[in-house]
Amino acid sequence: MSREGDHSMRKIVLVEPKSTHLHVYSRVAIPRLGVVLLGTILRNLGYDVRVYIEDIAPIDMQEVLSADVVGISTITSTAPPSYALADKVRAAGIPVVLGGTHTSFITEEGLQHADYVIRGEGEGALVELLEALQGRRDLSAIQNLSYRQDGRVVHNPERPMIRDLDVNPIPDFDLVHGWKRGGIVSIATSRGCPYSCTFCSVPGMYGHAFRTNSVDRVIDELKRHRDASYVFFADDIFTANKRRTKELLSRMIAEGVTPEWGAQVRTETVDDPEVLRLMQQSNCFNVYVGFESINPRTLKLFKKKQDVAKIEQAIERFHAHKVRIHGMFVIGSDEDEIETLDATATFAMSRGLESVQFMILTPCPGSPDWDHLYAKGNKDILTYDWSLYDGHHVVHQPRKLSPYELQVGSMRAMRKFYSWGNIARSLVIRRDLFTAGIQLYGKRLIRDWHKANKGYVAKLRQDLYGEVERVRDAGWVKTWKCVAVPDIFLQQRLGQLLQRFLADLGVEVIPLPTEVQTTHEAYLMPIGADAVHRLRERVDVIIAPIVKRASAGHEEISLRLNALSKALQANLDRLPRVIALPINEEQGPIFETFAKVGLVYTQNLKRVRSAYYQAGERLGFWGANTLAMAPATTGQGTDSPHA
Repeated sequence: MSREGDHSMRKIVLVEPKSTHLHVYSRVAIPRLGVVLLGTILRNLGYDVRVYIEDIAPIDMQEVLSADVVGISTITSTAPPSYALADKVRAAGIPVVLGGTHTSFITEEGLQHADYVIRGEGEGALVELLEALQGRRDLSAIQNLSYRQDGRVVHNPERPMIRDLDVNPIPDFDLVHGWKRGGIVSIATSRGCPYSCTFCSVPGMYGHAFRTNSVDRVIDELKRHRDASYVFFADDIFTANKRRTKELLSRMIAEGVTPEWGAQVRTETVDDPEVLRLMQQSNCFNVYVGFESINPRTLKLFKKKQDVAKIEQAIERFHAHKVRIHGMFVIGSDEDEIETLDATATFAMSRGLESVQFMILTPCPGSPDWDHLYAKGNKDILTYDWSLYDGHHVVHQPRKLSPYELQVGSMRAMRKFYSWGNIARSLVIRRDLFTAGIQLYGKRLIRDWHKANKGYVAKLRQDLYGEVERVRDAGWVKTWKCVAVPDIFLQQRLGQLLQRFLADLGVEVIPLPTEVQTTHEAYLMPIGADAVHRLRERVDVIIAPIVKRASAGHEEISLRLNALSKALQANLDRLPRVIALPINEEQGPIFETFAKVGLVYTQNLKRVRSAYYQAGERLGFWGANTLAMAPATTGQGTDSPHA
């Protein structure tokens, strides 16, 4: 609800909702700085400001509904509770402003729940918006602002990034409801990231240019938080400019402001011995390192610009300088295999990492992956329930794993690392009570996550095994193994992959004639009795490819295949069992689609996976397995749908 021209707007409430699901930082309150900084700016301008960070204290709805304007910060996983709060506030007649990474990139969705959306950096836009709402400025002149006007969405031009970050005041955490001094505090000393990791939205939000606060400003902020038990430098890459890092750490040491601190860094940090020495002397407690993967092909796919040898070197050198490591890994890329998950946990344990997060690859809006693949439909997404976009739920279709395997495998890897054995090693061998405590917390978090998410895991399992269980329960599978596949599909690369995959499982593939018709509607004509009889005699299953997205030049073939699939569906009562094979040609093969077919003929998922990997390797879809793959077995094993 717009209240432009209301001169009485003085009370502003800013809210950062918490995620609706347990995640790796659920019990560690390291607040994001956005609402704290914005609240400080508005307070300094004379506004009556309340700030609520729900991870620190509950939101007081009475205060929220007494505001003149409410601002809500969103990341993708908190979008649903943010929208629910926005709807409630708007229903009370109070203008709502949404900001943060999610609505910066999914702006029109945000405008379904809010009066205004501020895209990107919000300091200037929010101040100017409040002036406009009081009749002192025109909305159309506010850069980074989106809103509705006369039934249409208006996106004002983008605002240049803030070059001198010192123009912003030091965030005042005393504005945060429930905040207690003496705990963890966040200090941002820079914005932007010069790298281009494909899964990351940081450059999309803050740009590639590395912009910094002055060293004097950072020292001043540290002195204001002398009572903090731990300082988290909330930079995307704290050591991106090593000369500046050395200057800052040297000043911290010289001026005696050396609380225990941690920051996100890259492996290249260890290339400079002086940086490492200063980190140790300035009381660096731990670093959060984006190792991302031990799979060389995944590192290349992510454009990470590092290799496994560099990861090992970084671990060795950080530990040599008494710096603990929180290893951050992203699993589930199109190059990751089932063995990658367990091998990653083994690697982390054998190198003595103190803590880890195995985050499932998540297509976050604003990332290159989202912009180039998912937003265009070139890769499949399982759900648009944004609350699941927290790195702990599978929401995309990986190429070499089913979503169910990736979900279960990620939790299995976490359980392996946060095991009683690893906790005991931290206590007995390393004599590190803190690390043992963190690992115990991780073990409990995994237990609680599993209890809270049984339904989602069960759904992913049903997606993989549901079709084969229906087929087997109906008694469709006969003693022989033969499948019919449209001949025009077998002429395509994905069809050739399917044929070789089934051959490796001992299944004969018979081409299903799809002679050219004068119109696509001709495929919808009833299938002849002779053809039906021949099919019933020879095959137990018909594969019906359904092309959801055709690659360039294949549009005609996709139309023919989809028309044939409709004809088959119209004759289900007269035909052998028909199994749909959804195809996204832009994405290429995905394991779950092939596994649903393979599991009709064998309940051994390892055997199905082995056939898929080998067929794809022979046809050049991917290279040889970079990690040792467990041999296929003949029993059902733990991968059986009945396990």
